[in-house]
Amino acid sequence: MPAYNAVDIFCGCGGMTEGLKQAGFQVIAGIEIDEHAGKTYRMNHEKDGTILFQQDIQLFNTNIIKDILNGQPLHLLAGCPPCQGFSSIRRKNKKRSVKDPRNKLINEYYRFVKELMPITIMLENVPALANYTYFKKVVGQIKKLGYLIEYREVNIADYGVPQRRKRLVMVGSLLGSIRVAPETKTKVTVRDVIGNLESVNITNDPVHKIFPVHTEAVRTRIELTPHDGGSRSDLPDEYTLECHKKEGVGFKDVYGRLRWDDVSSTITGGCLNPSKGRFLHPEENRCISAREAAMLQTFPKNYIFPVDISRSAIALMIGNALPPEFCRQQAQNISKHLDVFFMSDIYDNDKRSEIMSHVKNKGTEPELYIRKLLCELGYSHYRLKTSKLSFSPDIVFPALKKAIFVNGCFWHGHNCSRGVLPQSNVDFWCDKINKNIERDKANYEELLNLNWDFLVIWQCEIKEKNRCQLEHKLKNFMGRSSKKE
Repeated sequence: MPAYNAVDIFCGCGGMTEGLKQAGFQVIAGIEIDEHAGKTYRMNHEKDGTILFQQDIQLFNTNIIKDILNGQPLHLLAGCPPCQGFSSIRRKNKKRSVKDPRNKLINEYYRFVKELMPITIMLENVPALANYTYFKKVVGQIKKLGYLIEYREVNIADYGVPQRRKRLVMVGSLLGSIRVAPETKTKVTVRDVIGNLESVNITNDPVHKIFPVHTEAVRTRIELTPHDGGSRSDLPDEYTLECHKKEGVGFKDVYGRLRWDDVSSTITGGCLNPSKGRFLHPEENRCISAREAAMLQTFPKNYIFPVDISRSAIALMIGNALPPEFCRQQAQNISKHLDVFFMSDIYDNDKRSEIMSHVKNKGTEPELYIRKLLCELGYSHYRLKTSKLSFSPDIVFPALKKAIFVNGCFWHGHNCSRGVLPQSNVDFWCDKINKNIERDKANYEELLNLNWDFLVIWQCEIKEKNRCQLEHKLKNFMGRSSKKE
């Protein structure tokens, strides 16, 4: 069987996608609004055929995904809606979330689930999301769609990620009960990951050369901070900042060193600024580099990051990313769950039909729209397949020898705005689309040789404002005899 397919929404710079691919999934598309994250995503993933849609997810039409799927079910929808309003730093460890317009983007996750009806779903976020009203509402709505759901808080350090970071993981399936992947309890340390990395002074990796340069006073405090886990509390009084001498001052990890034989502290968007947390190298007198931060997030050493953007922008991307190794283990758990259905005979035909009836990709919205128009025009005697042909048009009238194709513009190479190919990996997509066009031509030729009539309706034509034109087109097609279009 081909690889299971997946879509990654709120994909950032590609941590989830990287983990999905390592688990064997074919990620067909990612959606992300941020310019820098989108650039990074394309640099790493478009070469494999993954399409990035860089736009506001609230304006995204899920029919585009259905078009790419070309009638196949979506095996996994994964995503991490922005969590800034729920993070412990933004909330200052209080229970109430910070008012942030991005908080409601959890509703977009539900919209994608409802409109695409993927076979399985996965969502990752900060633990505080579990107490949020919108999250609880979304979970209830997803359950009503037929999904069995589990969600719980985990620490990614328990999954072999060299970092202390708590996450909320939710998984769901139309196939039956599914659980969050169990912890492996394998400990991976800072030394294991960056201990043998070449010095920043001799490296040819431009990402490894990205770290802050400090004033003389700050450099002195860093030099005086004990190696392998030292912190600002170990400094002599004369080197302690006045703001740090006050009682009750939090964030005691700032200007602290990582420990070689322990996991790192949480890699945040401030990971290239030692004033934002415990981000000093265990023994060198500097902050960790962007490459070291990315590797502590479990990105591969060769993962590409743009070096023509600001250091803070790179730090934010890395800190906001989902750790690929953690995502890989969650995705691998889902893949095994899918195998039970797709790779064995555990379900009989009736059970398979019942489950697949929930998956809407077999009848896309454009197809349903045309079917509805046909019924309203009195042509309700159509069929969706026939043994008289070697292939399956979208709508057939076997007795009349008529077939209708409702073609997605992207996948079938239409000359319109929806049919524009991605700007990168052009050869790959030209080959894909050209093969589809050749197959379409062969199908049309078969129909003509069998004295069938056919009509092609393009996705871009199907708009409510075009209803009258579509009705006229269908009436003409159904009323004519042997004349071919």
